[in-house]
Amino acid sequence: MSFAMVLGAALAAACPMQQEVLAAAASAISRDYVDQARGADIARAVAQWADSGRYADDCDDPAAFLARLNMDLDAYDGHFHVEAADDADGAQDWLMAWRADATRVNAGVRDVRVLEGNIGYLRLSSFYPWDVAGPKLRNAFGLLADSEGLILDLRQNGGGDESTANQLVRALLGQDVASVQHVERRGVRTQSPLPRGDLPAFARPVVVLVDRRTGSAAEFVAYSLQARGRATLVGSRTGGAANFIGEPVPLPHGHRIFVPDAKPVDAATGANWDRHGVQPDVRGGDDPLFVARMLLAGGG
Repeated sequence: MSFAMVLGAALAAACPMQQEVLAAAASAISRDYVDQARGADIARAVAQWADSGRYADDCDDPAAFLARLNMDLDAYDGHFHVEAADDADGAQDWLMAWRADATRVNAGVRDVRVLEGNIGYLRLSSFYPWDVAGPKLRNAFGLLADSEGLILDLRQNGGGDESTANQLVRALLGQDVASVQHVERRGVRTQSPLPRGDLPAFARPVVVLVDRRTGSAAEFVAYSLQARGRATLVGSRTGGAANFIGEPVPLPHGHRIFVPDAKPVDAATGANWDRHGVQPDVRGGDDPLFVARMLLAGGG
């Protein structure tokens, strides 16, 4: 056994809390991760991190340990998340805090206007739950109803509530499309129909702006529209976070892990955007909004 291995084992043994959390996390990932073979590979990596004392330098800094662990897990899947009891059981959990924040950011509807040439522009920073975002989006679509085209700006939109994303897809695809994807959990397929439309339909040309920080449900919107030729995507590759987060799994010492346990499969492509992201049709260059406007001026 090499000196490095001996040293790593000694460091790991000096921090048993980390070892126990990592061992339990590895077990949960192996059992629940959406792709069984890949889950086994990720679990082996996590177990190796425990054995080698990867985080031993942060034995006395639990927050730093979790930050590094989550960064490492993000390299495998952007929807992994490990947190401590203090994070999970505060006076207001993250979901309620996020909902409460909606009033401060206009439920994610950050900019609505009609540009020169009668081009509509809608910037969404997040998809808040439909009961919160719906009234704002209905007003926005009312303002944009007579536009000759629409620029939907999803740059730096990390996703959010799937019901709001589905409503947006429904409004831009129309009522004739029953579903755009199904969901798989280790080979078990569940249909995922689009909801009844609660937004005015918009049938004119659409350009969607995306970037590296476009993620999750925002990627779903961009991918679904692109796959059906409904929108032209402008910008740069998106983040590549497609899988769905399962229920939290308890870990030792008051920790818990969220393991991605399901994946969307697009009905048109038979694939999704996980890891490789959604690729734009047109690079945005220094001024993606200008590129989008020129595309729409030329007919979309």
